Amino acid sequence: MKLRFRLKVRGRLALLLAVLVVLTGVVLLVASYLLVDATFINRLDHPTASSFVDSHQVVRSTLSGLLLVRYGLMLAALVVIAGGLAWLVAGRMLRPLRQITETARRITGEGLHERLALGGPADELTELGDTFDGMLARLEAAFTDQQLFAANAAHELRTPLAVMRAELDLLLAGPEPSPAEVREAAARLRRTVLGAERLLERLLTLSRGILAPGDREPVALDQIARRGLAAVDEAADVQGLTIRPELGEARAYGDPWLLGELVGNLLDNAVKYNRPHGWIALDTRADGDHVVLEVSNSGQQLADPDLGGLLEPFRRADQPRIGNSSGLGLSIVRAVVTAHAGELRLQALADGGLAVRVRLPAAPGRAGA
Repeated sequence: MKLRFRLKVRGRLALLLAVLVVLTGVVLLVASYLLVDATFINRLDHPTASSFVDSHQVVRSTLSGLLLVRYGLMLAALVVIAGGLAWLVAGRMLRPLRQITETARRITGEGLHERLALGGPADELTELGDTFDGMLARLEAAFTDQQLFAANAAHELRTPLAVMRAELDLLLAGPEPSPAEVREAAARLRRTVLGAERLLERLLTLSRGILAPGDREPVALDQIARRGLAAVDEAADVQGLTIRPELGEARAYGDPWLLGELVGNLLDNAVKYNRPHGWIALDTRADGDHVVLEVSNSGQQLADPDLGGLLEPFRRADQPRIGNSSGLGLSIVRAVVTAHAGELRLQALADGGLAVRVRLPAAPGRAGA
């Protein structure tokens, strides 16, 4: 087996620096020797008396040999000094790279909060360190989102499982059911199972973070909004809410089921976190090569620092809120918007309440003016 020796980066860099220094020294020594030879030694070739020719030749030869020996020693010392200094300089130059390597080895899923924070001048290595820190920040955000997504999925699947268990408990604990009751219960269980299957499929779609081209189709977002309003109409009447729809044509390009979930969650939140005899405004419209959906509602006063927390699952504003929701609605909205490469913006209203603006890609060939 043939062994191949390969210098590490520090060794190669040190060798390169040393070679450059030594070559420079060789050039300087040769130039110095030629200069001394031309200026002083050659003058010895022109003695004033012929009787001293032989002695001049001896002196010239002696001086030339002495210079060569001295310059050879200086060159040897230069090689040693240049090699040592090049090794130290290369190590110092590569210190940030070693720090990056050690940090990368040390970081685990629980240590993604660590950062290099390299100091020093703004050079290529500092830029590399900043890039590495940015990558760690993105990894930490992705890891956190993955954990939150798992929590979302578990919570969403709990409802159909609870429904199925309740149906089975009813069949087992009650009197002997008739064949018709068994068929009805089986039909309800089948609907619940199908709903859970669809939910799993959509959660898997969301877990990819984006929608594949085959998952997209033109979707009438204004029609989805109308159906969403019909679904919350009864709950809105109970609280005496006034609904202000302005549903202009808006054809989005995405997954109709996920967009239905988006609209449904926004309207559910607008009803749950409203005040008695308040209002809800729903607006859809085309905006160039995008479509816009805005849902606004009256409600409690919200502070700007609270808005970021509203997008996290199981989190709500610090103040008490109407309703007993788990706080998953807006986190699901954010996941759907992200999957569609859209934009989501929250704004606290001056008189209380919240305005949510969603901007999504429009269906091809149907962009608004």
